[in-house]
Amino acid sequence: MRFLNKVATTALVVASVAALAPAAQAQSGPEAAAAPLVVAHRGASGTRPEHTFASYDHAIELGADYIEQDLQVTSDGVLVDMHDGTLNRTTRGDAANCTGAVNTKTLAQIKTCSAGSWFGAEYVNEKVPTLEELFQRYGNTVNYYIETKQPDPADHMEEKLLALLDKYNLRTASINNWQVLIQSFSADSLKTVHAMDPRLPLIFLGNPSLATIPSYADYAVGLGPSFGSSINANWVNTAHASCLDVHPYTINTVANMQAALAAGVDGMFTNFSDLLIGLLGDRKAKGLQGAIDAKRSHDACLARNAKAPVGGTVGATLSLTLGTPAGFGAFVPGLAKDYTASTTATVVSTAGNAALSIADPSTTATGKLVNGTFSLPQGLLVDATSAAGTVAGPAATVGGSAAPTTLLNYAAPVSNDAVTVNFKQSIGAADALRTGQYAKTLTLTLATTAP
Repeated sequence: MRFLNKVATTALVVASVAALAPAAQAQSGPEAAAAPLVVAHRGASGTRPEHTFASYDHAIELGADYIEQDLQVTSDGVLVDMHDGTLNRTTRGDAANCTGAVNTKTLAQIKTCSAGSWFGAEYVNEKVPTLEELFQRYGNTVNYYIETKQPDPADHMEEKLLALLDKYNLRTASINNWQVLIQSFSADSLKTVHAMDPRLPLIFLGNPSLATIPSYADYAVGLGPSFGSSINANWVNTAHASCLDVHPYTINTVANMQAALAAGVDGMFTNFSDLLIGLLGDRKAKGLQGAIDAKRSHDACLARNAKAPVGGTVGATLSLTLGTPAGFGAFVPGLAKDYTASTTATVVSTAGNAALSIADPSTTATGKLVNGTFSLPQGLLVDATSAAGTVAGPAATVGGSAAPTTLLNYAAPVSNDAVTVNFKQSIGAADALRTGQYAKTLTLTLATTAP
C-alpha cells in the first residue's frame, strides 16, 4: 500500500576552497648580510626616562637603528607616546591630571605632568610627547618603531596614525625603506592597518607556535616575540622560511644578546643600545641604512619564495535524493498493532552544518494519514538514522510546515550519507478504518545556517 511520495527541498550556495603550496625554506635578514637591527626600547630607557625626548635623543646619539613608540589616545583624541594605559607609573604632578587612565585625560591635562621626575630630578621638565611632536622633532632623520597599544576601534588609533604618516611624508618611506615599522599584540589592529594599506610593514608581537608562524605572513613582515628559551634557531628558521623577520624583546644583557644573535634573529629591542652596538662592532649599519638593508633582505626573500596557489573550487551544494516511497501494506480493522515502514535518502552537503527535517505541508489532519475525508486517529511517527548524521531525538509525530520535525543534524560536510527514514503507524483495536488508501505526501528538507 503506497502512502508516501518523495518530495525533497534543496538549496544551493557558493563557496570556494583553495590550498596554497608552502614556500621553500629561506632565511631573511642576516643571510643577505643585513646587520641585526638595534631597536631602542622606549628610547635609551635604561639610562633615561622612557618615552621622553631625553630618552630618544640619547638613543639616536648612541646610533640605534630604530626608536620605539607606544601609542595611547587621550580623551580628546590625540596620540601620545606612553607605554602604560595609566599615568601613575611614569608621570608626576597634580593627581587630577597625572594619575588614572590616559584615555580619561585631555592632552592639556597630561601636558601639566612631568614625565621624567620619577626617573631623576634632572628630568623634571620632560613632558609626555605626542606622536606628532616626535615627527616634528625628528622628521625623516630617524627610523620609528610604533606600537598600537590597547587599540579600541572607537578610538580610530590606526586611522590617526596613518594620517600623521601622510602629514609628515613618512608613509612612502615606510613602504619603500621600512622607516616606520608598525607593531602590535593585537592581530585585529594590524589587520585594520593592512586593510587600509597592505604595503605598510607590520610586526606581530607574540610567541606563536611553530605550526602557526607561517599564517602571520598573510599580513605581517615580521614577528616580535618575548625572548626566552623557546626563541631558538629552529623557531627563527621557521619564521625565516615564511620571510618573516624576527625582532625579540626586551634583551638587556650581553649574554642574552649573544644568544639571540646565535639564534639568527634580525634585530632586537633593548634598553641599552650601546651594549648591542658594541657587540655588533663594524657590522652595525649607520644612520637609516639598517632599515633599508632589512627591507632589501626581506624583498629578496619574497622574490625567491613567491607563493604559487594550487587548488580548486567546491561549488557549495545541499543535495537530497530519496529512494522508494515507504508503504505499510494493509491495515487490519479491529486489530491493535504498530505498523512500520521505511524509505531511504542520500545526503550530500558541503556546508559547515546541515539539518534534515520532515514536514506535512497539508492543512488537513496535519501529521496524520488521510483517506478522503477520513484520517487515522493516531499521528504518524518518524525518526531517521545514518552513519554521519546525529539523531535529533526519539521518534516524533510529523510536524507541519511551520514546525517541521528535525531528523538528523550534520556538524560538517558529508558526501553520500545513506539515511534510513523510519515510520511507525499505530492502529488501535477500536480505531474505525474506512475502505480505501490512507496516505500523505511529506516534504523532506536539507537546510544549513553555515553555507
